[in-house]
Amino acid sequence: MGKQIALHLDCNKQRQNHICRNLIPLGFEMHKVSTLSQAKEILEKSFCRLVLVNFDCTDKSNDIVEFCDFVRKGSNHQIIIALMNKAKIKLEEELFDIGVNDVVTGVHATARLLSKRISCHLQHCKEPLLQSNTIRLKNTVVDFDRREVWCNGTTRRLPGILADLLKYFINNPGRAISRDELLTSPIWNDSICSSAEEGGKTFDVAIGKLRKIIEPYPTKPQIIKSVRGVGWKLSLDLTESLNNSTIANNQIERN
Repeated sequence: MGKQIALHLDCNKQRQNHICRNLIPLGFEMHKVSTLSQAKEILEKSFCRLVLVNFDCTDKSNDIVEFCDFVRKGSNHQIIIALMNKAKIKLEEELFDIGVNDVVTGVHATARLLSKRISCHLQHCKEPLLQSNTIRLKNTVVDFDRREVWCNGTTRRLPGILADLLKYFINNPGRAISRDELLTSPIWNDSICSSAEEGGKTFDVAIGKLRKIIEPYPTKPQIIKSVRGVGWKLSLDLTESLNNSTIANNQIERN
């Protein structure tokens, strides 16, 4: 399994570097930013397991509250921790109301103590990737049990037939799969359509819909690539992710 990504928003570089050094032993790949726009740009590209937000980097606390709300609405599986120099009761209550996991103030925000708090959160908040029927494809996390995808910092639904289509590609990584093969696969056996093209269910449409859900950049797909004159294949670049992740059942199952 690759390193988990952590995002730290703080305009104090010295403090930021000190905290990040203490988090590296926890297995994080650290992304350090100083502005809200930079933070959102990272979240749009990557699933960040941990988001640290220092409120002292701006006088506009409402902007950071809105940012925390933005992060939480994107996923329920990210650990959000707000850091403050001084306790602010009303602000802390507001942050907990929108789903921030922890608010750390004053001396409690020292790097060593903060790393221990984060370690405790990690033990109690399991990442989707660690569950049995979940897999990471580059920066996309797919939970087949929940039929959910975490991509670009947001959670998206994965309809049943598209989940089965994706699982078929995962079970055949790096191999070009033709339309004819998909037509005779179990994916459409239980469909109300006798062929993939009836009712507008063309393979091209299905692949297009799937890419919009799982690809960070659907117009430049890196997960499911087109093979000219044949069909599509799951990128070989994902071999390591596939080997280090677990799909509970190799056969396509209908829920």
